[in-house]
Amino acid sequence: MAMPKNILKLASATAHAGGVLEQALTASASTAVHLSTTASTGRGVQLTPRFLRKASKGLLQDIDLMVCDMAGTTVEEGGQVYETLQEVMVADGLVVSNEAMHPWHGAKKEAVIAHFAHETTPAHELNARINRIGDAFLETVKTKYFDADSKVTFIRPDLPHYLTELRNRGIKVALDTGYPPEIQKALIDALGFEPLIDGYISAYQVKEGRPYPYMIHQLMEQLGVESTRAVCKVGDSVRDIEEGRNAGCGLVVGVLSGADDADSMLAAGADIIANCLTDLPLPSKVYGKGVRLPDLS
Repeated sequence: MAMPKNILKLASATAHAGGVLEQALTASASTAVHLSTTASTGRGVQLTPRFLRKASKGLLQDIDLMVCDMAGTTVEEGGQVYETLQEVMVADGLVVSNEAMHPWHGAKKEAVIAHFAHETTPAHELNARINRIGDAFLETVKTKYFDADSKVTFIRPDLPHYLTELRNRGIKVALDTGYPPEIQKALIDALGFEPLIDGYISAYQVKEGRPYPYMIHQLMEQLGVESTRAVCKVGDSVRDIEEGRNAGCGLVVGVLSGADDADSMLAAGADIIANCLTDLPLPSKVYGKGVRLPDLS
């Protein structure tokens, strides 16, 4: 039987998955249900849509900021960004297999190129080679993303409505990515993200990209979010999950709409796995959320 689209896999902290279900079903609706795991066995329980609604009720209730990855999480681009990077590295003479490439999903592109180039490139030529391949990548991906035949679109047609509803209910929304800033901004403009989000950042605008936590912490500072416990990180790769964990996020969600599978993201520390971002239940409306008195000390 095919699994319904909005079934979630819940990470189990015990060998008896029913304990997690019981915890979720009896949790207060006013408290975010933190379906966290300390186990990395991949053990989980699948819920039907009816039990999903009950088990995940209040999941986002205490969240002030949701930080979403782009490719594979909010943007459907068919994996072109990784295919293109692999293509231009191979065209420049590097040996890059599909298996070797996969763990680098979500990484800053120069870091990927440097990894594959450093063993076969003389030290004095390495930076020039990284820049050459990086330039080829940018030109090729721009053509694929933005020409007249581009199929790049929202991860689901209901994403604009979902993000609007999140913001209507007191949750700020931001995008973080390994894309260079010019690609990120061009995608935001082309798809019409600007009125749907509160902020965005590229790995090129911080010292280190994922799995380092710096993009999330910068977004918190920009958007006035006080506690990492009030941040939800959503992404489709192990590096997204590691970023969320390293940042201390109160909720880290893996989605199956992109690079990595459920077991890999659960092992990396995901609290919950959804088929798509828009499957996460909207919180109840909260008015005046996040209003604080000024610090006059």
